[in-house]
Amino acid sequence: MRKELQPPKIDENLVKELIQLIEEISDLSHEYYEEYYEKNEKTILNDKIDQLNSKVHKEYEPLDFQNYIGAMSLEEFAKEISLPNPPVVSDISVEEVTKIVQMIVELKSPEGIEEVEEVGDYICYYIDLLEKSIPHDNISDLIYWYDVE
Repeated sequence: MRKELQPPKIDENLVKELIQLIEEISDLSHEYYEEYYEKNEKTILNDKIDQLNSKVHKEYEPLDFQNYIGAMSLEEFAKEISLPNPPVVSDISVEEVTKIVQMIVELKSPEGIEEVEEVGDYICYYIDLLEKSIPHDNISDLIYWYDVE
C-alpha cells in the first residue's frame, strides 16, 4: 500500500498517558455532567478534556468517555484516540479500498502493512479514512451490513 494509506505507529507512551486521562475524565464526567452540558460552566472536567484534546488534536466531550465502556477496553479506547486523524485520499483506488475493507472484515493486515500487529486497533482509523475519501454516507454500513437493502 502506498504511503498515504499506511497506518501510523501507535505511540505506547501516549497510550499510557491517555489511559490515565481517560480514567480521570470518566470519573469526573458523572460528577460534573450538569455543569458541563446544562450550565456550561468550566470545571476540572473541562481542563482534563482540554488536556486530552490537545495531546491528540481532536475534539472529545464527556459523553465519549462514558460510551466506550460497553464497546471496548480502556486500552483499546486509548489506542484508538492516540491515532491521528486519517488523511483524505481523494485518488484512492478500488483495489486499495478492497484491501482496506478486507483487512477490516478479516482482521488481518494486507501485504505491505507489516508493522500493524493488532488490526483491531486500526479499524476506526481506516473507516474514517474511507469515509473522508469516498463520497458515500455510510461506509461502515457497506462493510458491516452489506446484505441489508
